[in-house]
Amino acid sequence: MDSITQLELQISAAIDHRAWQHSQRYSMPKAQWTAYLNQVCLETVLPWLQAEYASRSTASLTAWDLIQGCAIEWNEKRLVLIPEKSFDTSELRVPQEWIDVPSWVGDYYLAVQINPDESSLRIWGYTTHAQIKALGQYDSSDRAYSLNAQFLVQDMAVLWVMRQLYPTELTRVEVTELPSVAETQAENLLQRLATVEQPRLEIPFTMWGSLLETRSWRERLHQLRQGRNPNTTVATNLRQWLENSFTAGWSAIEAWLNPEELAFSFRQTEIVELTGVRRVKPLEFAEQTVLLMLALAPEADGRVSIRVQLRPAERSQCLPMGLSLSLVSASGDVVQSVQAREQDNSIQLQRFKCPAGTEFSLQVALGNAVLTEAFQC
Repeated sequence: MDSITQLELQISAAIDHRAWQHSQRYSMPKAQWTAYLNQVCLETVLPWLQAEYASRSTASLTAWDLIQGCAIEWNEKRLVLIPEKSFDTSELRVPQEWIDVPSWVGDYYLAVQINPDESSLRIWGYTTHAQIKALGQYDSSDRAYSLNAQFLVQDMAVLWVMRQLYPTELTRVEVTELPSVAETQAENLLQRLATVEQPRLEIPFTMWGSLLETRSWRERLHQLRQGRNPNTTVATNLRQWLENSFTAGWSAIEAWLNPEELAFSFRQTEIVELTGVRRVKPLEFAEQTVLLMLALAPEADGRVSIRVQLRPAERSQCLPMGLSLSLVSASGDVVQSVQAREQDNSIQLQRFKCPAGTEFSLQVALGNAVLTEAFQC
């Protein structure tokens, strides 16, 4: 195969392991597989793109387990990557959401073939939103557009050249705005979609598309489908951690970061060197997955010493600018807070000591999305 024509990348063992762990949060096989493909695709292609063509490229949209595909902002254009395990390269099939939901529309659509057995992926062709709308065939049975391979450009070098020579190339066309969904109706729909195999096919596309466009609803559905209800947070008992009884969802740091990664950032030394218990939990935002890391140790006076850090799940990435980490008291007061700046690869709170029985929460926020973890010492 001509390596100039079709881009091939290796999937690292760390990315493969992390994506598989993430996928196991979902109870349904299709959801697990979709989440796995999306994460492997994004975490393999984005670092390569940043290193080779545009260091400021960022992940902009991922549908987790809901829809195959993920999006990257690249030189003021949006690349939509559609990962498939199938070895059929006769056509590109793109879920309707990436074509007809206005805020999800991309400029270029890349066909990505993933081979988990060989830990590799291949980008075998690309096209534009305008071409899919003009030449693609819509299939109502699975709400997808298909485009015959003959209409795809299979030399990926052409894409980079076209962006340089024809920066004003028409890549996308207008799509119809979707009607809004009332908040009460949206909540009812989210509860209904939380337990079905294919939520994207369960309700009319206009309603489904409207739910996806509202970020808070999209993220709430994601949490519900993992069995987590954001409105009924249960406090994690940290004393039990000190007795080696751990809460579901929290893993040993070593399960996520290998020794090389642990040594990568000198700002991690406080987390790494603190004796006691160290646990990590992945938190997913639209932009990327971040790791919430806690390290705690008992004090002689009965209190618990706690350090908290936030870092990207993928070492090559930085935290999204503006992402905040806050310590909130039981009464709702913000005790301390820190915010990620441009190019920050970790942020952390100052160490604090927690008396027995004290309740607090950690809030991780990005824009309107807020994830909260409650604790009791």
